[in-house]
Amino acid sequence: MSTAIAYIIVILVWSTTPLGIKWSSEGFAPLAGAFWRVFIAAGVAMLLAKLMRVVVPLHKKALYSYAAANIGIFLGLGATYVGAAYLPSGMVSVVFGLSPIISSVLARYILNEPPFGIVQWIALMFALSGLLVVFQGDIRTGQDSSIGLVLILFGVGCFCISGVLIKKIDASLHPAAQTSGSLMLAMPLFGVAYYFTGESVENVTEKSAMAIVYLALFGSVIGFFCYFYVLERMPASSVALTTLITPVLAISLGVFLNGEVLSISIIVGAMLICCGLCVYYWGGRLVGAVDEK
Repeated sequence: MSTAIAYIIVILVWSTTPLGIKWSSEGFAPLAGAFWRVFIAAGVAMLLAKLMRVVVPLHKKALYSYAAANIGIFLGLGATYVGAAYLPSGMVSVVFGLSPIISSVLARYILNEPPFGIVQWIALMFALSGLLVVFQGDIRTGQDSSIGLVLILFGVGCFCISGVLIKKIDASLHPAAQTSGSLMLAMPLFGVAYYFTGESVENVTEKSAMAIVYLALFGSVIGFFCYFYVLERMPASSVALTTLITPVLAISLGVFLNGEVLSISIIVGAMLICCGLCVYYWGGRLVGAVDEK
């Protein structure tokens, strides 16, 4: 598989995941849905690893890598499931648009990447302004929205630090091994959380059940496989650049398939965050081109 194809798959999977989480919540409580998604995905991932004759190692470095992945899978995904219950799927994707810049800040200190220049700071201001617009526009709808936004922000932070730490550990695992090992570790963690929260599974609809299966097969197995594949071959901040595209697709899917209301705050916030990402990745080239002239 080429890196470009894997990158496109990651974009498509992450664009549909927020809506899948919303649909699964119609019949499953948040952590119940997350548990069954991971439970199915772990079994499928191990089966695929066996069919591909990929050994899932259990040496010290591999275990560290699986643990780092679960900062994003268990903590990040768990927070996202709970937070998504309070927010439209499009807004979830907009907040995840901050991932590249957060990843870059973390990489600066964890991976010793170069410090921010003036262009990167300007980009950060754009992104934070976009987040502020989203907060101010939707916090008026009630306290639940603010709780949801805080949980999603926590999930974004977990996702970012997870990707950076995997790069730091550099266990050189096959993507199928990384996916299987990470999901196998996530399964009991979600199982314990599911048990102690006492969440029930009631009124499961065909749509919610299909959403769980989709999230397990595509959102977890295929999505994580491709994510770990490109993460091994690209910088963590560049992998997170997929979130420049996913908000547009996720918002569109939420509006057309789930009847979500597209508020002005989400539109403006998404535009500011996307502007920040554009400045971050291409602002330096423009400044350099001007200086040359």
